[in-house]
Amino acid sequence: MSIIFGTLGHRPQSLIPTIKSTEDIERVIFYYGGDDEAKKARDVIVDFCKNLRIPVDPVELPDVFDLMGIAKRIRNDIREWKGRGGRIAIFNIAGGTRPTSSAALLACTLEGVPTVYVHDLTNDEIVLPLLEIEYSRILSKKERKILDIIRKNGDRGKPLSEIELARIFGVTKATMNYHVKQLRSKGVIFLTPDPEDMRRKLVSLQPTVDLLLGE
Repeated sequence: MSIIFGTLGHRPQSLIPTIKSTEDIERVIFYYGGDDEAKKARDVIVDFCKNLRIPVDPVELPDVFDLMGIAKRIRNDIREWKGRGGRIAIFNIAGGTRPTSSAALLACTLEGVPTVYVHDLTNDEIVLPLLEIEYSRILSKKERKILDIIRKNGDRGKPLSEIELARIFGVTKATMNYHVKQLRSKGVIFLTPDPEDMRRKLVSLQPTVDLLLGE
């Protein structure tokens, strides 16, 4: 059994071909906006699934232009269903605003979920050639722990320096400097001068790192 995810705009036919072409569907989960046309499209998909006796979960997005918020929501939902043992067959990103479909594509890229687009005119499915790997795996356990500490202190409004990180983890400054360089090379952190001591560098997360670390 498998799960279909999707984004939906005003055209229910952008999602229906994927429902038709996927075998052994356990559930359909899709995201849509709150305007009247999107709700009409939602009702069509819900009725279509009910006629096929497929459980369906429509998820209304509070802001269809909030790319990061949508990406986090979708990624967390994907992880939740994976944690339940669900097999995600495909994610259809043919519908919705550009930020909505871009957010879905970002979440699928990070989680290694197969992704499809439906042609506006022919309704043919076009498989998008994404790497089916979970990008969080590019981080070692140690790196994830370091990033988590950086995030928690950043939430408190005080970025940490390399020396403070070394002290927290009980390692030498040279060892922490190595980890910091590795994290910088992976594009997940950046350094800024400490306004209280310009000789020190403060370590901060790139804005999108939450998508790698999870909630």
